[in-house]
Amino acid sequence: MLQPDKNSFEPISEINVTPFVDVLLVLLVIFMVTAPLFTKAIDVKLPEENLRSSAVKDARQFVITINRNGKFHIQGRRYSLENLKKIVVSWNERNPGKTAFIRADQRVRYGQITSLMVTLKNSGVQNLGLLVKDKLPKS
Repeated sequence: MLQPDKNSFEPISEINVTPFVDVLLVLLVIFMVTAPLFTKAIDVKLPEENLRSSAVKDARQFVITINRNGKFHIQGRRYSLENLKKIVVSWNERNPGKTAFIRADQRVRYGQITSLMVTLKNSGVQNLGLLVKDKLPKS
């Protein structure tokens, strides 16, 4: 008859990290899938224009969005014009010479866009860009 070995009932002192790694990988996939959804949270209808340069489309570094109600957003967070000035100044100090882009709804009043442009220029930003939607060619 087989008898159990004395050492077979000792506690195992090793940590099994496989379940931990599995959970981390699942969380990573969840965040990778949901992250792009948060950047599209602000409903903006961009004006459509025929773009000739594709380099401009991918050069976005710092984008300030103005929704149709005239509210200012950076990366989905809403800011007043006064708070926006502080953020722009700190961004410009870290990124001198970089381009700041304005992504404004086409229904926004012109005066709000110009006040943002003046604020950016007074905060030291020298390069400004306006984002538009690529107009699809008519077939």
